[in-house]
Amino acid sequence: MDEQTTRDGADGDGADAGAGRLRRALTSRRGRAALAGGLTVALVAGWLVIRAVDDADTDSDAAKKHCWGAWSQGEKPLRFNNDNRTFRETAPTPERPRGSCTITTSWDNGISEVHEKISVSYGTGPKDAKKRRVWLAELFAGAGDQLPEGLPGFVSEGSATLVLPEKCDVDGRPSVVTVSGVESDGKDDTPTLPDVDFEPWQAGQLLVDIANHGMEKAGCAPEKPLGFTAPIPPGYVPDDTFVTGYSSGACRIDGLRPAPGGGEGDGKGLDSTVGPVSDDLQTCVVRWYDTVAARLTMTAHPRLVKLFDGLTGSAPPARGWRGQGFMDADGALVRTRCAGRTTVMSMERTDVADDTPFAAPSRIFPVYAAAVAKRLGCAAVTPHGDSI
Repeated sequence: MDEQTTRDGADGDGADAGAGRLRRALTSRRGRAALAGGLTVALVAGWLVIRAVDDADTDSDAAKKHCWGAWSQGEKPLRFNNDNRTFRETAPTPERPRGSCTITTSWDNGISEVHEKISVSYGTGPKDAKKRRVWLAELFAGAGDQLPEGLPGFVSEGSATLVLPEKCDVDGRPSVVTVSGVESDGKDDTPTLPDVDFEPWQAGQLLVDIANHGMEKAGCAPEKPLGFTAPIPPGYVPDDTFVTGYSSGACRIDGLRPAPGGGEGDGKGLDSTVGPVSDDLQTCVVRWYDTVAARLTMTAHPRLVKLFDGLTGSAPPARGWRGQGFMDADGALVRTRCAGRTTVMSMERTDVADDTPFAAPSRIFPVYAAAVAKRLGCAAVTPHGDSI
């Protein structure tokens, strides 16, 4: 400023006049700056008041949305304990059609600290065949109750899965939405969806809700949102062409039991949990002394069958089989035509199966495949038909 003043007053005889003009200009400039500064402060103060009101509204349970905008705080499934709650989420997009959402909380029940967690995922699963087999085994492990009205999905205690419409496929692979929950007290982990009563219908509605929001974010939502109103059918015991209620075999299948000749009491530790048994889906989990030894699945729903694309190859699982697939140390898979529909049957054994009578898929899987084919009324799939 001193340098500028010197230049303005360098005209000799007009120096005093120039200096006066400069002082008046500076005074006016300072006044305008002060006025502008006051207005700025006032505007900022007003904005802060408005923002404070917005923040107050946002802090309300009803205003907070999580998991891609699907769920509000204070509503299921976010009504569980509010202490120490955290949220992490990544929404799917048309450019990156993968997403996740995790909600965690912890609280003291008076005896120990309890941790609860809800996990949501949106994606196609692994492309690699070996990794995809593992992913599918975990996916169908939660097939406890089949969704109604033709929806390609299922629910169980603590998890739910839905295969999305073809419009959401990525590189030919179906997109899948899963919801799972767990509660831990430091000793045991219990599969559960916090604050969702274990009613398959409620878990299914929760699943469809998040799936619709995920598809919107990914840019593949159908014109009409997915949904259902019918009750979820419970598992049932088919007629005796398949099993009897007193079958000595696992999964209610005669012959699906330890090999004979192993000594008295060989079948004592055998148990199983049967899931849905329908034309679209049939599942069963085999246990040996309360430890999961194998999971068996049949599906003929086109969207569920699509999940197995690229896994079966072009050769039969073994000589005399009808269809394409494999049998190896980790499990078995066959893709065939059954009663006019493309059908996939699979078995996945676990590491603990080495110590059980279910260590050899080559002995167990043919029994399962033969029984399922007979129930569905299709031509024999195994070399021995249904006489195993």
